[in-house]
Amino acid sequence: MKPLFLTIAMTLFLSVGAYSQNKIDQLVETYSTLGSSTFTSIVDRNQQTRKVQKVVKSLTIKGKHASELKKAFKEEAETGTFRESHQDGEETYMLTVEQSRQSRLYMLRLSGSTAYRTGKCTIIVKIKDAR
Repeated sequence: MKPLFLTIAMTLFLSVGAYSQNKIDQLVETYSTLGSSTFTSIVDRNQQTRKVQKVVKSLTIKGKHASELKKAFKEEAETGTFRESHQDGEETYMLTVEQSRQSRLYMLRLSGSTAYRTGKCTIIVKIKDAR
């Protein structure tokens, strides 16, 4: 009975980190197809093995969608290392999630008034031991 409990507890614990990245990643994926957004994705590979070493995604969006991304960042603050700053009318949110095979950095910068807010979300995924 005890090993079953430990297995279930570990599964739930490990799935929490995956949920955070899935929620933010899912919003970025959804908003990247909107006509009012700009999306870029860059993949860095090892020249010899062709394995992915790093992926950088960037999304620029306006209006209510930027506020929805902010809400997702705040909801997921407990799943990793979260930092928030407000300076010169600009808000910055950073979430770092460390996993066994990869490190993920999520950053959101918001500027402008609430109704006409502009947001830039950057996601950096660094694969560990991608030789």
